[in-house]
Amino acid sequence: MTTIVAPPKPPPASPPLPAKPADGTAGVPAVAATPAVAPQPLPLVGRLRLNLSALGVDGSAPGFGEQLCRLSRDNHPYDFEFSAQGELIIMAPSGWESNIGEKGINAPLFYWCLAHDGFDASQTVMFHLPGGARYMPDAAWITQERYNALLAGEYMGTIDGAPDFVVEVRSRTDNPAEGLAKMQEWMDGGARLGWYLDPYETRAYIYRPGQSVTILDNPETLSGDDVLPGFIFEVRRLIFARYPASASPDLPAPATEPVHQET
Repeated sequence: MTTIVAPPKPPPASPPLPAKPADGTAGVPAVAATPAVAPQPLPLVGRLRLNLSALGVDGSAPGFGEQLCRLSRDNHPYDFEFSAQGELIIMAPSGWESNIGEKGINAPLFYWCLAHDGFDASQTVMFHLPGGARYMPDAAWITQERYNALLAGEYMGTIDGAPDFVVEVRSRTDNPAEGLAKMQEWMDGGARLGWYLDPYETRAYIYRPGQSVTILDNPETLSGDDVLPGFIFEVRRLIFARYPASASPDLPAPATEPVHQET
């Protein structure tokens, strides 16, 4: 029996190349150009927050305050706070302008303490509020009795309760509404006198227990009341007047109610 094998089929013919245009360019179909998109800056304004409670971190656990302070020391120049909602607040260096405000209040408070009882603290001392927050104010003062009663762990970690006197100075990236809410946390935590100083609006917010917030527009001085007897702070000369005239806040000052406004 003879087997007949069919001859293989020839390969299909290649498609013809496109004709070369008269201008000499390759005959490749034109592709519409995608318009360039200008890069947009990231909205990195304000403080970064990481929800530690969602990760199972217990802010009330023994030793947490000391660990939080160590985290700040190990990651200088960044600072870390802890909110009552279980958020780790990451704060980058706030710049030269904020340094003006912090030094402006801490230097006079230090010299006042040299002649009086009690101890002052700068923005490197952390306080543990009853609501669970752990904050570092720009300036603070506690009584001599409280200082003498500090436990060994509180020198390396956080101090329980709000300071008797507390000051926060608004920085350029601070949200003023959040700053005022933080001041209320200080007062709810036991502070007896609080100042929120806004150098961009040249305005001082005075907090006293059981009273409405007092707003002072560009005051010359502030009084330590009976909490800091004889302490008169020249806020206009030492802070407000030293900020650059061209400085303007990134966020507007909030409306605060109820208030007692003075000039």
